[in-house]
Amino acid sequence: MKIAFFRNLNKVETYATNKKQVKLNLPNKEDANVLFGLRRKFEFDTQCSRPPQISGTVVASVTCNRDKDISIYFYPISQNIYPEKAKSQFHNDVLPELKKWIEKQSSKPDTAVLGVEEYIIEWNGKNHLFHQIKFL
Repeated sequence: MKIAFFRNLNKVETYATNKKQVKLNLPNKEDANVLFGLRRKFEFDTQCSRPPQISGTVVASVTCNRDKDISIYFYPISQNIYPEKAKSQFHNDVLPELKKWIEKQSSKPDTAVLGVEEYIIEWNGKNHLFHQIKFL
């Protein structure tokens, strides 16, 4: 697993998790990339024809492409809307869910992967919500 940081956070921003928690909770796949702050905020791929309604803030997303390469993205979020309690919930509930999703994608036969699958984690101010999409 390769972990990279692309953006230094200002004093009022945070990520949903940190490098240590990622290493402890996610599978250590050679073809996985973990990217903190590659983009300022989440945007749907232009090939996604039916994006889900997201009213909160996307804190993380995971993609699996046709080659079963996994990319995990973490986006900066304001500390005002993402308290420590949310981080704790992310570590205890969301990271195990991401691990299951990654393992499920990796165990699929090659013929079962037709396009790109994406798992999106949204923070609505109270809970983390999960969205799964597929596109070519």
